Amino acid sequence: MPELLRPLPAEDRLVLLPKNPGMFFIFWQFSRGREDSFQAASFAPEIELRLSYAEDKTAASAHKAPWRAGRAYLPVPERGGNCEAALYAMRNGAWEKLLESNQAAAPAAAVSAGDSAYGSLEFHKKVLS
Repeated sequence: MPELLRPLPAEDRLVLLPKNPGMFFIFWQFSRGREDSFQAASFAPEIELRLSYAEDKTAASAHKAPWRAGRAYLPVPERGGNCEAALYAMRNGAWEKLLESNQAAAPAAAVSAGDSAYGSLEFHKKVLS
C-alpha cells in the first residue's frame, strides 16, 4: 500500500478546498503520535467531518469517514459563503475535536442535485459567443 510508505507530517493537518461550485474537498493527515492513537484503538475507527459557516460558526453539515481515508468530498452548504471544517473523533463515547481547517469560500448558492453539470470558463465563453 503506497499510503504506508509516505512519511508522516510532524503535525496533524486538515485542509478545506473548493473543488467546484457544488463540492468541497477535505484532506487530512495525522502525525505519527495521532496515527498510533488510532491504531491502538484510543479513538473509534470512524471520524466525523463537520462543516460550519465561518462568520457565525453555525453548523452546516457533517460527514463520517474512516480515519485512514485521508480525504473526502462534501457538498457545499445551501447558504454558501465562507466555510471551515473540523475533524472529530470518538473517544470513550464522546466526540473530541482534533483538528480545524482553514476557511474556504463557496458560491452564494450550492449547485442543486439536478444541476450537477459543471463547465469551465472556457466552455461558457464558447457557449455565449
